[in-house]
Amino acid sequence: MRYTAAEVLGQVSHARRYLRAQGVRPGQRVLVAVPVGPALVAALLALLALGAIAVLPPAGAGWLTRLRLPGLAGATAAVVASRPRLARRWLARRLGVRLLTVPGAELARPGHAAPLPTWEPAPVPSDQSALISHSSGSTTGRTKPIFRTHAVLAAQHAALQRAFPPWPGQRDFPLFPNILLHNLALPGGVCSVLPAVPWRYVPAFDPARVAAQLVSERIETLTGNVTYFRRLLPALRPLPASALGHVRAVGIGGSPVPEALAQALRTVFSGADLVIIYGSSEAEPIATRRLTAAPTDPRRGYCVGMPAAGVELDLLATGRQIVLPDGRSQAVGEVRVRGAHVAQPAGASPEAWLATGDFGYLEAATGALWLTARRGNTAVVGGCQHYLLEHVAQQVPGVGRVGARPTESGFRVWVEGTDPAVLPAVLAALTTAFPALRGHLQLQLQARLPVDGRHHAKIRYDQLG
Repeated sequence: MRYTAAEVLGQVSHARRYLRAQGVRPGQRVLVAVPVGPALVAALLALLALGAIAVLPPAGAGWLTRLRLPGLAGATAAVVASRPRLARRWLARRLGVRLLTVPGAELARPGHAAPLPTWEPAPVPSDQSALISHSSGSTTGRTKPIFRTHAVLAAQHAALQRAFPPWPGQRDFPLFPNILLHNLALPGGVCSVLPAVPWRYVPAFDPARVAAQLVSERIETLTGNVTYFRRLLPALRPLPASALGHVRAVGIGGSPVPEALAQALRTVFSGADLVIIYGSSEAEPIATRRLTAAPTDPRRGYCVGMPAAGVELDLLATGRQIVLPDGRSQAVGEVRVRGAHVAQPAGASPEAWLATGDFGYLEAATGALWLTARRGNTAVVGGCQHYLLEHVAQQVPGVGRVGARPTESGFRVWVEGTDPAVLPAVLAALTTAFPALRGHLQLQLQARLPVDGRHHAKIRYDQLG
């Protein structure tokens, strides 16, 4: 189905009138339990226009989890797309949450737009929360609320616009819902084409169908995560170069991106600008790296490129040092950021530094940021931290996800898969890259490595083994 801008605005106006009639008021927290699509856009923008605070659950969260989210504290209403089953309605009543079913017919069919709205958005303080999302919990397994004020949302929109300037008539293919909302706020008529994926569990999508969309819809820009592009790549490789010649830019992020995957995408999208996007739940983007023909050296870590304009970046000293391939010692610290588009915890000063949980260093010659470890897994053994090993191992043909944790004298390395024949090649690559670890590596094959529930790409190091 296709929707014009007028139809989208009409749907937002319709949802706003309904929610206002149901008693939703400025400053009220409202859970949004609506699948990705037109109804989600209408519900979110209607709540923002009312001055209410939209609360988004983490991807894949069950009904009980949604109603008990930390960011939902004090909420008395939830927007749903259809009337839930009796058990869910009973549970919501027990927890004091009123369910509001946004009328679906008007929100599901194009050509049924209400007249263009004449109302003005409700005035609210710029430091009031507009949107509360939740982290993936990839480090601890516990999700945390991310508070985005109206000022932060506007600044994040401006930061994305600076990093990726749009053009009139641009046809975008966004996997991330925040990019869809960003597109709707852009001038010049950017068209968003939603990928044909099961939004409840994106990794189950049909690669051939999505590849066909890219061709038939003449997509010019697309974004996605590592799991998405890994699954899509085999369906793209047989296509002639001309089939994807209209693609001008590809962004990949959400988790560390293996260099081999990045270079493979650069080959498939030969006429496009390939960009690695580094950010966090609180700040997007923090840094970007535009790929070139020369791959980066994974022995140095994971290169995420130059810090984004408008964000201050600092490394909190840890006293740890890794050894670079040329034998020099390199101090590593925790990446901290602050700036207008950084969402701070509730009650924190806008000037406070936000710790990302990522560790790394800034390359002296270029100013590029390299990541070397994740919080909870930062020990240095043999001059290495775990990202160095993982990115070297993922260069081995046939190797997908890799996770590493330090032992007393080396590292234990988990390789995802079922073919033990890859282990000798991985061991050879690691001992060649890091001679100090020779004899101190333990390799283990595991059918599936534990990952986060949002991007399905971030290793859950707390669950390895």
